[in-house]
Amino acid sequence: MSYQRGADFERQLVRYLREHGGEAVRVAGSGGYVDVVCYAPAMGHVAIECKVRRNNRLYVRREEIEGLTGFAERFRAEPMIAWKPPHVRTGLTLNAILFPPDLMEERERTYVIDLKTALEEGIDVICLVTRSLDSYRK
Repeated sequence: MSYQRGADFERQLVRYLREHGGEAVRVAGSGGYVDVVCYAPAMGHVAIECKVRRNNRLYVRREEIEGLTGFAERFRAEPMIAWKPPHVRTGLTLNAILFPPDLMEERERTYVIDLKTALEEGIDVICLVTRSLDSYRK
């Protein structure tokens, strides 16, 4: 993934949330595990790691997931991953799938999720401002 493509996606997400009643900030150049921190009317505080990947599987290093969940826990925020697969038109807002890290399969050094599972189990970005996260939990 190029830095520019990822940064553009983060900016799109922040702009979308602000335009739809939420508040968000991009943690630019942090080199950390959280790209966007937001308050979404329907879900409360959310810490988001943004990923733009061309593959049909998203691999995230273990330390990234641990960093995201640790940050979210300390800030009492919901950890989420926003995945934008640029080679597929999902029909979702911003062409992005949002899901909690616990949907990913844990491997030795990474976590992984395939596009089909993410589309079936994940949520649309618009849900951050329209429906509570509890309505998606089983």
